[in-house]
Amino acid sequence: MRAFIHFGGLMDSTEVSPLPEERPAKIGFRKKLLAFVLGILPSLGWIVLYFVLQILCTAVLIAAGVGGGSLAGAANGDTKGVAVLWGLVVSAIIQIGLVILYLRKDNRYHRIGLDSFGNMSFAQTASLAFVLILTAMIANFIYATYVIPGIGMQADMAKMLAEIPRTPLNIALGFFAIAVAAPIVEEILFRGLLQNALARFIPIWAAILLASFVFAAVHGQPYAIPGLMSLSIAFGYLYHRTGSLRTNIILHMLNNSAALLLTQSMV
Repeated sequence: MRAFIHFGGLMDSTEVSPLPEERPAKIGFRKKLLAFVLGILPSLGWIVLYFVLQILCTAVLIAAGVGGGSLAGAANGDTKGVAVLWGLVVSAIIQIGLVILYLRKDNRYHRIGLDSFGNMSFAQTASLAFVLILTAMIANFIYATYVIPGIGMQADMAKMLAEIPRTPLNIALGFFAIAVAAPIVEEILFRGLLQNALARFIPIWAAILLASFVFAAVHGQPYAIPGLMSLSIAFGYLYHRTGSLRTNIILHMLNNSAALLLTQSMV
């Protein structure tokens, strides 16, 4: 800011520092943005690691010839379901082990509600869960029937399962990967870590929506994002109300088990 000061009839111009009130907004915004990015970065890092591990484990198994696959065949779209299945299992075990080590520090188990069934009674939790999940299922049905008719929401999973021989071992591995490991890892990452991290900086409804969008987007099925988001929003709100990640994991397991059984009937 340039000011003109009068000295004995002469006008002299000098540089005067801006008043403190003129720049606080920008500085405050930058600090808040930096704090937001740094606050959610660890959660996003865990999510990226989850999918990087899946890709790396699957690539190694395909290269090793598990299921008769090859890297060249995978590049041409021949994914070899057995190798993919083993990749999911191995990567999930590694991820769960790493997450357990992380959560053991600084009382994180308790802070994300992994050690209790929350602050609501069983009847209240069950009633709320029923309403939320039923609402999400109705929204899913409307979306699948009237918005994307003819596109199977579970088509990709059905295609992968169709490539896997139905041996007892493969069935057990598929159940573990989809109905056990995935709910544990995904609830910890997207609800326990990401949603909680977002809620420190934005309203809880926005944190639930954003965490749900990330959850849906990383599944790699753009047409399925609204359907996946509806269920994720239900789980996110339930977690917010109960404070129990343990409850969410159990319900997520039940949901994935039902989806797996439905998909198996399509194979």
